[in-house]
Amino acid sequence: MSNLYKVLFSHTAPKDQRVGIDSYVVAENAEQVYSIIDEKYNHGSWKDREEENEQFDIEDEDWNIIGSESFKEKIVRIEGQMNDEDYDYSDAYYGITLYGWEFVKEITEDEEKALISVGIIK
Repeated sequence: MSNLYKVLFSHTAPKDQRVGIDSYVVAENAEQVYSIIDEKYNHGSWKDREEENEQFDIEDEDWNIIGSESFKEKIVRIEGQMNDEDYDYSDAYYGITLYGWEFVKEITEDEEKALISVGIIK
């Protein structure tokens, strides 16, 4: 069994914003979706951020720091950079496109073949 995920995008510019579904992917887990999006859309920029070994605070609902996580752990947990409430949009003059994902459902091998045959996934 595999999982079907929607790849989502958010394009934000000073006078406009568009949000939508870019495509669908089949993956075993969210970490694979992270890698697919980074390779296909971000040209490896997430991997570059991973190599910086930056740590991010994890806070509870009262803003108390309860731990830390790596860039990859954070992006996997929030299902993509487009869901990062702390993202800095200050350099969005020409627009910034961010990606994320959403779990759709677990699919069988036959369902995966059917999705490939109608061109929904490759």
